[in-house]
Amino acid sequence: MLGRRAFLGGFGLALAGPARARAQGSGVTGPAARRVACLDLLLTETLLTLGVTPAAVGNIPLYQRLVAEPVLPDGVPDLGPLQEPNLELLQQLRPDLILAPSWAEVGSNDIERIAPVAWLPTFSTQKPALEHARSLLAQVAAMTGRDAEAQAWSARADAALAEARQALAPFADRPVYVVRFMEDGRHAAIFGGNGMIGDVLARLGLTNAWTGRTNVWGTTSIGIEQLAGNPEARLIHFNRGAETDRALRQLAGSPLWQALPAVRQGRVIETPVVYPNGGLSSAARFAGQLARAVPAHEAARG
Repeated sequence: MLGRRAFLGGFGLALAGPARARAQGSGVTGPAARRVACLDLLLTETLLTLGVTPAAVGNIPLYQRLVAEPVLPDGVPDLGPLQEPNLELLQQLRPDLILAPSWAEVGSNDIERIAPVAWLPTFSTQKPALEHARSLLAQVAAMTGRDAEAQAWSARADAALAEARQALAPFADRPVYVVRFMEDGRHAAIFGGNGMIGDVLARLGLTNAWTGRTNVWGTTSIGIEQLAGNPEARLIHFNRGAETDRALRQLAGSPLWQALPAVRQGRVIETPVVYPNGGLSSAARFAGQLARAVPAHEAARG
């Protein structure tokens, strides 16, 4: 993967000092880390959920555009692209701990010459996304001395899901598609499987109209015509600003789009974007948005 190559080659000569102890996930021991750098969007969200301001983050503009909440405080240093972090800056910042995605780990990595690294899995093929996110929150909490915050946030997420499920109970009669439209007006990213979006839908008592295959993050690309597969479904899409505006302009002139049952019968619902590979914070926000948007849309339809 690109991230693996970027983490390895060419940086060794720029780094000073002996290699430090590697941190292996929840096996990290010692005092709670106070200065924690993050090289992944989900890990950054997880750290902020616990109330910890990162010492540095990879690709801050990407976090602000795709994740947005919890809000990243001003002044956090930006390490640049997630696949090619600025390791010289990272060394200068002297973090106590670096959180990095396990898929990027290859042997003795140069970032381990800067600080202990917790290589954490950002997805699971063995369990639903929310269970994985809860486990990840607990792992990061153990490393940063935030166990109480993790327990409180876990309970908060459960409460948000329960409240949303109750609000959506009258609307569980129809399945739902959840998509993000591509700018070409012919394709969409659709969400299902064990990913965060699909898992939240299941916990809210909603049937996911998409039953096809997805990748490990619970998404796949489809043609717009495939949204006719379940003619009874509501169609929920994420608004990503200018990108979505361009997509909708393309769709407006598409006969395929106009022929979709959800479009003809006024069952298209727009919601603010959430990070589809996010953690408990993103999951709770998505649930709350559905609990507001679906009833409001149905009330407006009369």
